[in-house]
Amino acid sequence: INVLGGITAATSLTTTAGNVTAGYGIVGGVENVDGGNGVGSATALSLNTLTSFCTTGTSKSHVSLADGTAGQLKIIFHKVYGNTTSLVITPANFAAGATMTSDAASRGVMLIFDGTNWQVLGEVTGTAEFVIA
Repeated sequence: INVLGGITAATSLTTTAGNVTAGYGIVGGVENVDGGNGVGSATALSLNTLTSFCTTGTSKSHVSLADGTAGQLKIIFHKVYGNTTSLVITPANFAAGATMTSDAASRGVMLIFDGTNWQVLGEVTGTAEFVIA
């Protein structure tokens, strides 16, 4: 498929050749979420959006990420760092550890699901700023 103008798919878009070319870039869905109050009340990030913009603050620190589909990408961006509250991301299955933590705004991480675990592709901000535990 070669897309130069625009295309909308209600549920999914499949090609038999396996390639999609977008002349003007690809824009994935986004969500804006507040962190939940602790690990037991983490806000679940959507698997139906590419990017999650997260806000932290008093009693708003934790988000969780369920297992995706093999090859699925997820970008998580710590947009607002309120009341010196760190963002704690807990994927259901994470190859590098158990959690990722950001202690400042404007930090992002890109992940890919390998069919079993979320893998870190890189940090969007360009410097090692997420702490993996």
